[in-house]
Amino acid sequence: MIWNLPETVKKVLKRLNDEGFEAYIVGGCVRDCLLQKTPQDWDITTSAEPMEVKKLFAKTYDTGLQHGTVTVALEGKCYEVTTYRIESEYDDCRHPNAVIFTKNLKQDLQRRDFTINAMAYHPQEGLKDPFLGQQDLEKKIIKGVGNPKERFEEDALRMLRALRFSAQLGFSVEKETYLALQQQKKKIQYISVERIHQELEKILQAPYLEKMALLWESGLLQEIAPTLSEQLKQKGEIIIKQLQKADADRMIRWTILLQYMTAKQGELFLKHMKFDNNTIKTVTTLLQHLKDDILPDDFMLRKKANEISLEQLKRLLRLQYLIEEKQSKKQAEKQLLEIEKRKDCITLKQLAVNGSDLIKQGTAQGKQVGKILCHLLEIVHRFPEKNQKQILLCYAEQMMKKNSENQKQI
Repeated sequence: MIWNLPETVKKVLKRLNDEGFEAYIVGGCVRDCLLQKTPQDWDITTSAEPMEVKKLFAKTYDTGLQHGTVTVALEGKCYEVTTYRIESEYDDCRHPNAVIFTKNLKQDLQRRDFTINAMAYHPQEGLKDPFLGQQDLEKKIIKGVGNPKERFEEDALRMLRALRFSAQLGFSVEKETYLALQQQKKKIQYISVERIHQELEKILQAPYLEKMALLWESGLLQEIAPTLSEQLKQKGEIIIKQLQKADADRMIRWTILLQYMTAKQGELFLKHMKFDNNTIKTVTTLLQHLKDDILPDDFMLRKKANEISLEQLKRLLRLQYLIEEKQSKKQAEKQLLEIEKRKDCITLKQLAVNGSDLIKQGTAQGKQVGKILCHLLEIVHRFPEKNQKQILLCYAEQMMKKNSENQKQI
């Protein structure tokens, strides 16, 4: 096993050790190293209390003193350094009522969620693994530390995290841990929708998407989104296969997941889960047009792109191909890319004339200007080569004359 700790991490550990304190890298970074992956973050646990840590380093940030966490800045890098701690009872299934510092590493590891996250490592002392996390990594299982029922009672979000790790790592959830999850599933309602949203997002982007079936098979999704859960119980296998073929575009992935909802149902779900406005608008639009019959016809493609935007149409065609697997959708997507490459006029902003040009030519201000511009855009959608100022002004003049003659006849 190669432990490729950054030099700055080693320096933080050494500084703490030199002053007589224990210090180890801990949690996810240890797990990732054992899996031969490069950790995104390097967390450090220590017997030093927060104020003792602050005295040892020139630059620190108080990012969680009440929980024993100090962020240490060293040579342009930041590391969370957290004091060994024991947590008291959890009344809200999320936050401990009190945090008690301890000098015992095992007690600190014992409060963690899963065995694969309850390991610590020091370059000189090696791996500290009192709950056999390395063994569970080799077995490819997600197992709660100690009594999994108690771990889920302490923090109900851990139930979603178990399923997220399963989808990210391709691991199975250990039998007793899975049973405890099913027994405690109603407690997920104590967790904020923002945190649930974050975990669902990670599951949807995970490499082992077949594992996401545990969401509805376990009954956990029923407690979060009953309508979606019922839909996935019936169509989940199909949806997973579609997701496995999709690219990483999260808008496409969420639309695939919600495809059996109406646009309004999808909008209400996304709003309830506190998604940002752009995601809500994008996914809702895709759901609304998902069943549109879009042919590989340049005129129709330009017209549709104007209606929902070029980017949205590209997404929509990719979605339709993933769902329907019709070659016509692939052809339409190819033609749309050619339209984009040629920079064909799609929107009113791209027209060679604008409202001011028409008014100078004598068009009455108001609704008439808008009607003529829309008509000119229709012409350009059919014949892109006609997007030239003089040609369009000529068409506009003809329309104004025709309107004037019609008015006289009335």
